[in-house]
Amino acid sequence: MIHFVPESPAAEVAGPYAEAVARLASIRHALACVEQVAGKDASQRDSEARLALGFPGASAPVRRCFDARSARVASAAAAGLEAIARQQDAGNPPHPAALDALERELGAGLGELDQLFSL
Repeated sequence: MIHFVPESPAAEVAGPYAEAVARLASIRHALACVEQVAGKDASQRDSEARLALGFPGASAPVRRCFDARSARVASAAAAGLEAIARQQDAGNPPHPAALDALERELGAGLGELDQLFSL
């Protein structure tokens, strides 16, 4: 009996859905971190469920829109978390108004992403 053994393990390439889920999860995690620093409980959203239901059948323009919007929100999340970390590293608590503004921006961004797949 002949057995074919691959010379190197196949590298799995993440598909568009996996990338979308990862980006959405990172945004939700960033929002949860901001809420935690602000002393609030993490908000509950069903963004992943909406994505799971809507993404596979979404048209190419809707997927591109999701990519662009989620990249914008993820960039805002990264910049905001970096600013919070710098403040804490300097021994200063983050300003409550800045936390509220970042929380609103990330929440609104997730809301926009949810709307793409709720129609």
